[in-house]
Amino acid sequence: MIVFSCTKKEFMDYVKDGIISNKVYDAYKHIFNKKAKYNQIKAWANSLPFMADIIQDLPENVGIAIEFLIPLTSKSVDMIISGYDQDKRPIAILVELKQWSYIKSVKSVQGVVRTKIGNREKNVMHPAYQVLSYAQLLNDYNLAIEKYQIQVVPSLYLHNYELYINEGIFEAKYKPYYSQVYIFGKNDKEEFKEMVESLIVYGDNLEVINKINESETKPTKTFLDTIVKVIRGKKEFVLIDEQKVIMEEIIKMAMESYVQNKKVVMIIKGGPGSGKSILAINALGELLSLKLMGAYVSKSMAPRKVYKNMLVKGNNEIGVHELFKSSGYFFRDKMNKYDFLLVDEAHRLQEKSGVHNNIGENQIKEIINAARLSVFFVDEKQIITIRDIGTINNIKYFANKAGAQILEDELLSEFRCNGSDGYLEFIDGFLYNKRKGGRFNFDFRVMDCPLELRRLIIEKNTRNNARIVAGFCWPRNGKYADDQNYWDIKIDDFEMSWNLKHGEPFATRVNAINEVGCIYNVQGLEFDYIGVIIGPDLKYQNGKVITDYTKRANTEKSLYGLYKLIKKNKEDYEKLADTIIRNTYRVLLTRGKKGCYVYAVDKKLQKHLKKLQEKVQL
Repeated sequence: MIVFSCTKKEFMDYVKDGIISNKVYDAYKHIFNKKAKYNQIKAWANSLPFMADIIQDLPENVGIAIEFLIPLTSKSVDMIISGYDQDKRPIAILVELKQWSYIKSVKSVQGVVRTKIGNREKNVMHPAYQVLSYAQLLNDYNLAIEKYQIQVVPSLYLHNYELYINEGIFEAKYKPYYSQVYIFGKNDKEEFKEMVESLIVYGDNLEVINKINESETKPTKTFLDTIVKVIRGKKEFVLIDEQKVIMEEIIKMAMESYVQNKKVVMIIKGGPGSGKSILAINALGELLSLKLMGAYVSKSMAPRKVYKNMLVKGNNEIGVHELFKSSGYFFRDKMNKYDFLLVDEAHRLQEKSGVHNNIGENQIKEIINAARLSVFFVDEKQIITIRDIGTINNIKYFANKAGAQILEDELLSEFRCNGSDGYLEFIDGFLYNKRKGGRFNFDFRVMDCPLELRRLIIEKNTRNNARIVAGFCWPRNGKYADDQNYWDIKIDDFEMSWNLKHGEPFATRVNAINEVGCIYNVQGLEFDYIGVIIGPDLKYQNGKVITDYTKRANTEKSLYGLYKLIKKNKEDYEKLADTIIRNTYRVLLTRGKKGCYVYAVDKKLQKHLKKLQEKVQL
């Protein structure tokens, strides 16, 4: 969507008369039915006049668009200049305008710089990455650009900033961004002018801009072909048994909901390793190949990052990013904006979104509203925080409120734990005090000490696919949140860093073998081998496995607010805390495909596990 557009001649007249910011403001107010922020108005007034010198010698009927909203985002590019090149081919130059007077690099963070915005200094996206991402999203999701072969050229004009080679935005680590963008500073006006004039030779009377503006927002064929090819070519995503059957049902209902413009909600139940995530990623590729618009959705960042990174190789990172969305993304979306949404780990959905849980109304309701077809992949025994509301009953409630057709199915085949149903039954029997599970063929061992557990996991980590995880019983020191040399977990002579923050996912980062992860790092993912340290929140007393929520670290948020809630209803919320702790260990103990090695801090629980191990293994 364009906020304001005009020809080059009209733009020059508005600048000359000093009313260009007024024109854009009036258009903004008319479209959005609200006033623009003061800083935005100031930016229009300060930056747009600089473009008059750049475009003054272009044909009078060259197209100008100001504040063009980028599809799938709430962002907009400052200006687009449109026309035809010397061979009469359509071209659109994206111009991002910055008033910045200085730029500093930011250490240990990719694609981020530091500058003064308003009255304070802050970290912001590298401006070349910003405009490059806009160009790539247009190329990947604007069908008119592909159909009419419109050349999209990203450019950046820092009209108050003097550029120096190898400094600021041109530091070597930013080369992947600035090497793909035309960048001009305060002393480069003539170079910028020459670049624009070399690309745009003929005016278009806004034809190119209007084609872009009126286009349907869907993945382009070129983009789709590469994504679908990657998904179909990965052996990790091969479907078997009922996975294939359910996939065909998802495809059928996606087409039916699209053609009939009706709402459908599918609920796919499945335990650990039943292939929920594999099915979701496959469905993403197949539905995109049918030219339907949608995304893979999860509450947890870890699976989104891992699966997204698997598809990025050889593809456009920014375009792929838009196919993977947080469950808190949809509170602003209009009804049926998407043809489909595939919600992995749907048991982790929450009511409110945002860092402070104060945005939106209800994630289940918002997802169902935003898509014709919503597919929820659920395992209620993986609810792990007080705020998790993704139960089957809750999903059905909001589906009925939306008038949606409801379909249910279940995945039974297990691909984790060496395909052993016996092991999964054993874990459920152990955690929930049930007499379940016979013998099984799976490498399960109770280690005598955490040092032995670490040694064995490191030994098994031949493919960077073994990890150590633990329950939430150790506080994390935020000051050392990315320092592997600071040891949060100390058990006798065993010391390791805990739940560190890094840009790359714990599941794929090579150095992650030297730290202990938490459930948020691994839920929805799998490893060859997993080492689990059971903290003091799980104990063995009087012949039963019990939980102790008082042993949870106070820096952990899964039980945040529990003590206040217990004052209101002690029995119900203590029962909920008990379930969450047991579910947490159920997730951790079922992440391994080939083996799981365990150490329990509670001595009685350790002894109990040793006895169980002797009884059940083949």
